[in-house]
Formats: sequence, structure tokens, C-alpha cells
Amino acid sequence: MVALSAIDFGNFITHPLMIPPSPPQLKNNSNDNNKLLFLRENVSLDPSSGIATFYGTYGGSKWKFMLQRNTNTKNGDKASIHASLVKEEEGSRIIQEDVDAIEKALTKTTSKFFNEMDFELDGTFLSFDDMMLTEKGSEPSVMISLKIKVIKFPSPGLEF
Repeated sequence: MVALSAIDFGNFITHPLMIPPSPPQLKNNSNDNNKLLFLRENVSLDPSSGIATFYGTYGGSKWKFMLQRNTNTKNGDKASIHASLVKEEEGSRIIQEDVDAIEKALTKTTSKFFNEMDFELDGTFLSFDDMMLTEKGSEPSVMISLKIKVIKFPSPGLEF
């Protein structure tokens, strides 16, 4: 189990070893705009609702992601994410008719990303198992349960 404050969670999702998921490619956009990039800033944790909110950019626009524990585990997923458009940036080529389709694609892609996360630390693999939000401690935190598979121990001096 790891406990992450809002700042820690922002650092976790933007860590150089954490490669964001690859959503479907948008038509009429440059390759740079077709990459999903999570943002470190403005992460919020709400233990009363069980939701961790964070942001990212995709298609030249800003998107909001709401991560929570999946209460419907029929498909085996333990995390659920809902994506929504926050702000369309100037010069973005997203047309309104595409917003719903992009929201659905980002929701599906980021949910799959968290549920199938396999974070490698030089031969040690961490994968998502479960999560919860708590108010215990000096500030709210998201508790993430990780499965660990050790192929080899990380090399001394590995920067994390």
C-alpha cells in the first residue's frame, strides 16, 4: 500500500517512468495534440465522495479525470475513471460532435490504464490492485494497493 497526497499523486502520474496511455488518434490534429499528457497541478482528493480528480491535455484541450474505486467489479476492474472536457484551447480542432466520442474514448483508455498499470522499476514491477481515499493523517490521501513482482532488485542509485 502506498499513501499519496494530492501533490504526491500529481507527481506519480507525471513521473518520467509513468508513460500515459495512448488514446485513439484524432483526425485533423498534429501528433503532439494526439498525445495524452497528465498534469501535475490541481489534483484534488475528496474522501467523502471517494474521488481523486486530476487533469490532462489531449487534442489541444484540457480534460478532467475523476478516478474512483469501481463498485461494479463484474468486468474485474477495480478503478473507474470518467473524463470530461474542461476547456477547449484556442486553435483546437475538436468539433463539438466529437466531444462525446472523445470523452468516452478517454474514459475507456484511462480506466484501462489504471487497471492494467504495470510500472517497472529496473526489474521490479508494480501493478494496480485496489484503491481508496482517506482523511486519516494531516491531509487527505489516496491509498493505492499495488501488487509487486520482483524479477530483480532495482540497481543501486536508480533515480525514482
